[in-house]
Amino acid sequence: MNIKDKFTILQWTEALIWIVVICAIIFGVKYHNYREQKELKTYQIFLQDVDGLIVGSPVRMLGVSIGYIEKIKIIGDTVYVKFVLDDKDMSIPKGSITTVEFNGLGGSKSLEIYPPTEQSLATNKLIVAKRPMRLNDSIGLIDDMFKKLTSMIIRGSHFASEMNDFMPKKNTNTLRNNEKDIREINDLLDNLQNNRQQFRNSLKELKNE
Repeated sequence: MNIKDKFTILQWTEALIWIVVICAIIFGVKYHNYREQKELKTYQIFLQDVDGLIVGSPVRMLGVSIGYIEKIKIIGDTVYVKFVLDDKDMSIPKGSITTVEFNGLGGSKSLEIYPPTEQSLATNKLIVAKRPMRLNDSIGLIDDMFKKLTSMIIRGSHFASEMNDFMPKKNTNTLRNNEKDIREINDLLDNLQNNRQQFRNSLKELKNE
């Protein structure tokens, strides 16, 4: 065997050794990650609506990131969600409430977890799922708020008018002041109605976008 052949054999032997070393390192890293991943706590929940939640989305508790979504799958009329906690020493209290919320200005979503309440503890569930709030729900809540506020102002105005009838007649300046107050209340009601309509239009435009 000449020197050239020996050199070729040494090159192939060195290459083979490096391949074995690299494979051993990769296997060791993967095995280490697997052991660490196995030690982390995982939770499984069923949601009626994930509202844009994806694999890798953050899991937050009281605004602090504590994990990430590992798996999402539709099962029947519900969505199966599996998430992992980053800290192996952390655990979620029984009766905690979870829902999907906006996370950041880009429209990304996160799974938000809130501390348990008396009602959630009464369900005897580890995690109580709550349906996410959509834009249509927000429009309905704002509309109800405007209606109640308008009703309160109208009742107050009516009550003031009735009290004015029972009050003894005063001078002309007082009557003018009362009329001015009534006009201001009416203007306030008109402005409230206009603001309510403008707000509804803005929300509809945002929804269409």
